[in-house]
Amino acid sequence: MSRSSVNSMDREAFIKSQLVAVNKALNKVEAPLKQKHVRTLILGTHREKSANVFWNTVSRFQLEKNPVLTWKFCHCLHKLIRDGHRKVIEDSNRYSTRLVTLGSFWQHLRTSGYGASNTAYLKMLVSRLEFHKRNPSIPGNFNLNESQLNAVISADINDLYELAVELLDQMDDALTLQANVHDTLECLRFSSLVPQGQCLLAPLILVILDTSKLYDYLVKLLFKLHSSCPADMLSGHRERFNVIFRKTKKFYEEANSLQYFKYLVSIPTLPAQPPNFLMATDFDSYRSPQAYLHGDGASECDTPPDAQSLAEETLIDISAPEPVAVQPLQAMPCRDHRDDLIDQMRRDLEEVQAARERLLNEARQRIEQYENRLLQMQHEIEKQRQSADDAREEANRLKSAQMASTMDLGAKNQEYEKKILDKEEKFQKMKGVYGNLREEHIRALTEIGDLRKKLAEQENASMSNDDMLRQLNRRIEETERERSLVEERAQQSSSSLDELNSQLARCQIEIEDLHKAAEEAKEKHQAELVQKGRSSLEGACEAALQMMEQSLEELQNATTISYPPQLAISALKNTVEHVNKLDASVPSEQLINNVAYVGHCLAEDVVHTAAAAYTASIQHFEPVNDQCRAVADSAISAFKSIKADPESAQNSISELKSKLTELDRLCDALPTSSGDIDVEAVGSQMEDEMKRMDAAIQAAVDAIEAIQRKARENNSGIRLEVNEKILDACNALMAAIMILVARSRDVQNEIVAAGRGTASPSEFYKRNHQWTEGLLSAAQAVGVAAKVLVNSADGVVTGEGKFEHLIVAAQEIAASIAQLYVSSRVKADKDSQKLSELASATKSVNSCTANVVATVKSGQQTLSDEKMLDFSHLSLHEAKKEEMESQVKMLELEQELTQERARLAQLRKQHYHMASLVAEQNSNGNGNS
Repeated sequence: MSRSSVNSMDREAFIKSQLVAVNKALNKVEAPLKQKHVRTLILGTHREKSANVFWNTVSRFQLEKNPVLTWKFCHCLHKLIRDGHRKVIEDSNRYSTRLVTLGSFWQHLRTSGYGASNTAYLKMLVSRLEFHKRNPSIPGNFNLNESQLNAVISADINDLYELAVELLDQMDDALTLQANVHDTLECLRFSSLVPQGQCLLAPLILVILDTSKLYDYLVKLLFKLHSSCPADMLSGHRERFNVIFRKTKKFYEEANSLQYFKYLVSIPTLPAQPPNFLMATDFDSYRSPQAYLHGDGASECDTPPDAQSLAEETLIDISAPEPVAVQPLQAMPCRDHRDDLIDQMRRDLEEVQAARERLLNEARQRIEQYENRLLQMQHEIEKQRQSADDAREEANRLKSAQMASTMDLGAKNQEYEKKILDKEEKFQKMKGVYGNLREEHIRALTEIGDLRKKLAEQENASMSNDDMLRQLNRRIEETERERSLVEERAQQSSSSLDELNSQLARCQIEIEDLHKAAEEAKEKHQAELVQKGRSSLEGACEAALQMMEQSLEELQNATTISYPPQLAISALKNTVEHVNKLDASVPSEQLINNVAYVGHCLAEDVVHTAAAAYTASIQHFEPVNDQCRAVADSAISAFKSIKADPESAQNSISELKSKLTELDRLCDALPTSSGDIDVEAVGSQMEDEMKRMDAAIQAAVDAIEAIQRKARENNSGIRLEVNEKILDACNALMAAIMILVARSRDVQNEIVAAGRGTASPSEFYKRNHQWTEGLLSAAQAVGVAAKVLVNSADGVVTGEGKFEHLIVAAQEIAASIAQLYVSSRVKADKDSQKLSELASATKSVNSCTANVVATVKSGQQTLSDEKMLDFSHLSLHEAKKEEMESQVKMLELEQELTQERARLAQLRKQHYHMASLVAEQNSNGNGNS
């Protein structure tokens, strides 16, 4: 047989052994990893000098299907990073994207106790690979000898600073994983003595080994940094280290209390207080924590390995499998079966002897390890004794140094003065930097002020049309007054009747011209308003189109989202009701609001409905997904029609309604699922949620009353009047909501009493859990909307919020109340008196909501007018100054009136003179003739 064929068979046997090891190590059984399989994989990386075989095999596993499989994969990869070939880290970095994706999957899919732990473990492994990629001189198991550690610490101070931050990050990730594991153990109530608990705890052995090394290097690195950098510069490092010290100490103490770790790993003990990096002498008393495994061949179980388990592990052939002899194809003479039996027995005897030799060698190695550990402990005891002698000598030295310190006091004072000068110089530098930052801040505030002024100018420009209309109306009134004066003068003097008639005619012409100008200005203003409404409608339609196009793109990823079907159905019914409000032929504010709201709801409902269908049943997903696309296409067509011409958009809106109705029918046919709410406890949850909703509404009423009292103390004048009206409207709305909630509770009690029979209310809620889930969702929405309304009202009263926020909050709470009304109406009798009372309460809530919106808009207009007519902010001196300026302006206007009257008298006199001349000429002409 040729050497190439032997190598090929050897290679195939090696690959087969690696595949078998991976398949046996990564299983779905909740038990710790078998060390013999992991040891085979580690030796395989050293033989191949890479981890390609491992990753090629793992790539075929669907790790997303089982959380325990993902957990064991993370544990196996952690061991390969620590004990495998150095190329494992480089090869694994190519799969970091896969690890990040897997971590995100388990973060969003918390179907078991392993979800958060898997996310934390994968995040730690990705961070670990990036750390070793940036620091290739540090091996995967963090084992550095003295010379290697000195080479790392003696690097550039900037590199040491960054390395310290990275080590702190590694400690944080490891401790986060440990905290998640302990939380999962407490949540699942697993013991460390059962396989399920040991499966979770097994990776923490590696975490203990890693954190002991990271802690040691971090302490030495921080002492080195404090010897070269100012203490203030490293304050953040010290704070983070102190937090990590407390977490690590707590972790080690909890691990010591678990029986599982006692026979597997030696857990170090940290001192009571963290090292004081500000005192270099603390480094002399620092002792490195020592964490090590109890024997290299120890199995991860809760009892020490016995001889039989050791022999069983040792007898496993961890080297490359022996090449299988391939019989040549040529004819060979027949052998006696006894010869084959003798050869087989000889091979078995050799294997047994080799296994016995390996077992003896491993026993010798363990004896040597125990002896080395004993010598190490004796050495540590000797060091402790030596340190005690050194401390005694140090005390004697300090006593003698105390005597000499009085002589060196003068020199130290000079040194302290020099340090004070250095500190002052640093303070001056920091002061200069603060001055520069303050100037930049002032410039930024100035720019913000300029932008606000420009915004105010633009708002004033939008009001210019209204001002022009008011000026025209004033001119008309002045002309009317002048006409009345002319008529009075005409009655007083009959001689000037002709002149007054002509002047009256001119005034009438001017009045007609002014009326025409006023009508033209009014028509122009109306056209501008229509154009603005049209542009606003086009903008709303364009935004809705963008949201629908975005939802079509997101619809492709609907299978990656988990969404409760009952919430999707409730939101879809709400959207159907609002689509009916799109029937409007003229652009209006209500139509614009409805277009924006319906576009937003449709964009969310399309994605959420498809995700809910996939969550409920994969078989029902395709028709619902196709109908969602049809709804999105119909919505795009409808919004385009509304944008082009609202009058001709009825057909597209009707088509959209039919598509939504079909989608609602498909969603109602979905199989029920109670993934979000526990069906068994839905009755108690219903009662608790209704109580929380009542508490939230009552808290909102109390908060509004508190805001009202605060507004009376802090405001006055028109501002106080506006705030009082707004808060009174909000109080009326909350009172109407409380009445509606009471009517809704009556309807629910009537439904339960009519449908439960002899069963209890909890059993009725459990039997009708989908209806109950709708009520829960509506109650939660009402509670949240009440809090938002209170926060918005507080912002309006204090001047920190916008009036629009309060309008939106009022509309939102009305929508939530509508959802509660719809959820209560589903199972109610149509002829029920309590249902009619509930409908009346709903109308009252809608009326109060409209009143809140109207009051807010009126208050906003009043405050804008107050800026021109409110003089309450003037002081005594400023008010007197304004009064004098007003009197001067009045005298100037009276002087102009006097001059105009004199001019009118001269015009009349000239007119009479010219009229007399014309009369004389006419009389002379008649006489001559």
